[in-house]
Amino acid sequence: MSIRPMHRALPGVLALAAALSLNACTVAIGAAPETASRNTRPAPRPEIVIPAEPLAAGELAPGASLLIPVRGIRPAQLADTYADARSGGRTHHAIDIMAPAGSPVVAAADGTVHRLRTGGLGGITIYQFGDDGRTLYYYAHLQRYAAGIREGQRIRCGEIIAYVGDTGNAGAGNYHLHFSVGRLSNPERYWESENVNPYPLLAGSAARVRTPVARDR
Repeated sequence: MSIRPMHRALPGVLALAAALSLNACTVAIGAAPETASRNTRPAPRPEIVIPAEPLAAGELAPGASLLIPVRGIRPAQLADTYADARSGGRTHHAIDIMAPAGSPVVAAADGTVHRLRTGGLGGITIYQFGDDGRTLYYYAHLQRYAAGIREGQRIRCGEIIAYVGDTGNAGAGNYHLHFSVGRLSNPERYWESENVNPYPLLAGSAARVRTPVARDR
């Protein structure tokens, strides 16, 4: 009785074993032997993506919890206008940050662009939700939005989102950012937030010296 050599009886098994013994083998188990490459290559390295523009420089005052949302403005330049009276018997409930026209407006905190609105007292505005989903940041009287800004966009603290203007009821040439902070009980009714004074959140432990500032009408 003749016995056939084992290498003839199991050609598929031997070929598969040889393929699996390769270093950095890229052949899936069960693939046909002829699909295996004799010259294996290392997996390509992941592409490193470099942002087109780094985050804008911003001022975080000692003891503050929010970045000053206008680039180039120092804590000593801020004035607490939160309780100031406004036309129609309104209370300001915000801070006016005076700055040259076109100054970059940066995100005061990490979050998401919730609404972009144009018209009314605020003119060109941005409503931003904080990462907690319960804090609202409002930027008004903008000259224009930064390129690419859209609703639902994730933004990082210090990222340029707009530019200082005089739209809405700011008054022609009265360039400043109207910035407010609110606590949301119902994010779906974001316009009904409970106002919080943003001045100490921005100025921190800096001297709180009130200085005359131009105001909204």
